[in-house]
Amino acid sequence: MQAIDLVVFGASGDLSQRKLFPALFQLFIDHHLPEPVRIIAITRSKITRKVFLKAITPMCQQRQDCQTLLAEFFSKIILLQVELDQPEQLQQLQHTLRVDACWIYYFAVPPQAYAPLVQGLMQHDCINSNSRVVVEKPIGQDALSAAAIQNCLSRAFDESQIFRIDHYLGKETVQNIMALRFGNAILEPLWRAERIDYMQITVAEELGVENRGGYYDRSGALRDMVQNHLLQLLCICTMEPPAQLTAYAVRDEKLKVLSALRPITPMDVVHKTVRGQYRAAPVGKNQSQLKNNVSYVEEPDVNPLSTTETFAAIKVEIDNWRWAGMPIYLRTGKKMQRQHSEIVIQFKEVPHKLFRHSPSNLLSNRLVITLQPEEKIRLFLNTKAPGRGMSLDPVALNLDMKDTTNHTNKHRRWDAYERLIVDILQGDLTLFMREKEVAEAWRWVDPIIQGWQQWMPTPEPYISGSWGPVAADQLLARDGHIWHNPV
Repeated sequence: MQAIDLVVFGASGDLSQRKLFPALFQLFIDHHLPEPVRIIAITRSKITRKVFLKAITPMCQQRQDCQTLLAEFFSKIILLQVELDQPEQLQQLQHTLRVDACWIYYFAVPPQAYAPLVQGLMQHDCINSNSRVVVEKPIGQDALSAAAIQNCLSRAFDESQIFRIDHYLGKETVQNIMALRFGNAILEPLWRAERIDYMQITVAEELGVENRGGYYDRSGALRDMVQNHLLQLLCICTMEPPAQLTAYAVRDEKLKVLSALRPITPMDVVHKTVRGQYRAAPVGKNQSQLKNNVSYVEEPDVNPLSTTETFAAIKVEIDNWRWAGMPIYLRTGKKMQRQHSEIVIQFKEVPHKLFRHSPSNLLSNRLVITLQPEEKIRLFLNTKAPGRGMSLDPVALNLDMKDTTNHTNKHRRWDAYERLIVDILQGDLTLFMREKEVAEAWRWVDPIIQGWQQWMPTPEPYISGSWGPVAADQLLARDGHIWHNPV
């Protein structure tokens, strides 16, 4: 493999220390990093190499506590100090890069730093036709700012060189959705509105904004989670089978889904959306939350009068042949009852209820795909309850691959960032968003933001440790449905 110089801007930041360097260390342990790779860590702060390596050591040691391996990995790291708003300092990077290497730039920095960075890289001839750039979400605050970021990147990089990363797409279980759908003839005929009653996609977080109050108060749940993570999951669940498992074929099908989303106009938000903001739990309730039992507006760096939402629920409809008439419910929030991310495929009831002595609350068949805290897939079927008579009980068939002998013994479950970093090194764009996907997602989200400003300026409060505002339950109740909450 060609020599690679991986340049990480924002190397001392939270993302780099918690995710990127531990993932790189694991890839090094498993021999998935090409031998001629170097990692050029760029920080704004003037810190010594010793201090920097000490900072990333604890998270790396969680992967494998071996000083010899860690020392070998650290030998591949070069530390540079560059002020992001002073691109002339990138001259030292120019002298560090190897002429015969593939230069990959990972922008683990705020989007406002992209323009000076790209300008500085161009100015010092640090970009060529073989270079690549990786950018994290959020890509903009709306369609206009996303277009500005794209214009900035496209001045220096071709679309095939831009890797827009969404770590949810690197999760094993998310990729298993495609395997289940397109690798099993038994499921494909059922995967349509005629057989599925509704879908739910939930990404619930137990923690609050933590140390991200300043960023989150400018963003909110809709921009931070729905516009990227949840819509990407929706695309994977509803896209048509691609002709081939190539980057362009897969991303073309996802783009078709985003283009077919029924618009939610500003007038629609009252009936099709819910926005909430967490409040402190009463003393004596939800004890797990009391370690940081404050309302959102009391969090550090948050405006005390903030109307930023920490919860969003939306009823989505897709206007195409396969999904017309079937609702998809999206839900995400902070300070929820537990950390839990899952996709629920609720199938329709049998046409005639033959087993009348079964519990009245017995649900039809459903497929539950859990992403967090554990990755697993369960198919719920109704079977005869033990004893006299013909009453039914639900039984879950566990489709989790880690419980099978072959996968347990032969394959380690990869972290999402490990898989995506390998794809970046190999130039595989399949699991990354294309520019038109980002634009279409904002085209659909922007009217909701406008509608909230006009018709729902104040989020509905909900108690920390709950499953969100009461209005979220009412959103589904109007259609005769309920949220699937883990027990």
